[in-house]
Amino acid sequence: MSQESEIKIQNFTRFYALVLLKSKESITGYYILKKLKSDLKKNASPTYVYDFLKSLKKRGFIEETKSLKSKKSAGYHLTFEGKVFVENVFLRFNNLIEVSLRSNLKVCVGCGITIYDSVYTKIIGDKELNFCCKYCAKEFKISN
Repeated sequence: MSQESEIKIQNFTRFYALVLLKSKESITGYYILKKLKSDLKKNASPTYVYDFLKSLKKRGFIEETKSLKSKKSAGYHLTFEGKVFVENVFLRFNNLIEVSLRSNLKVCVGCGITIYDSVYTKIIGDKELNFCCKYCAKEFKISN
């Protein structure tokens, strides 16, 4: 079993923790909890967050950053293996978003441009066709 399959990223709390780990040199569990609350208005269980960090550390994806001022840990940072793991998670997430977006995309039959929002539809003959604008619809009607 690969290390990636041992850690499941099945909710947004874990995903966001990975985003935060990737975005800063070193972060603490407390920082993750604060950012979840301020950015996402989500109260996460400290135990849940710290258990997730512990599992990442156990698999070598993060390591503790030592504070120069005290013997306490200053937080965690991604290891090389952790960076690879996070990139793979982000790639899978990106693929899910892409599939979701593609299902909402339309193509203008007039000019061929891909449209996500503000689709102009026109019934020509007995078919409802998608256009990016009324000008493409008018040109299409004239040329066909």
